[in-house]
Amino acid sequence: MSSSHSLPEPLAADLQVYVKQSAALLGLALPDEVFPQVVENFERVAIMAQPVLDFELPDTVEPAAIFEP
Repeated sequence: MSSSHSLPEPLAADLQVYVKQSAALLGLALPDEVFPQVVENFERVAIMAQPVLDFELPDTVEPAAIFEP
């Protein structure tokens, strides 16, 4: 990926395996020519999700009983 953000190599390799296995599980035929773009999109999602995953909540936080936007 050519942006200033990137994933560690082991995670990038895991995403390739994940995409292959998920496609097989769902019965999707991913042509070889689109596979790199699909993996790249999953890399983008992982990069965007990382700040949320890194945010630690205190143990005292309780889930809301009712969601109200």
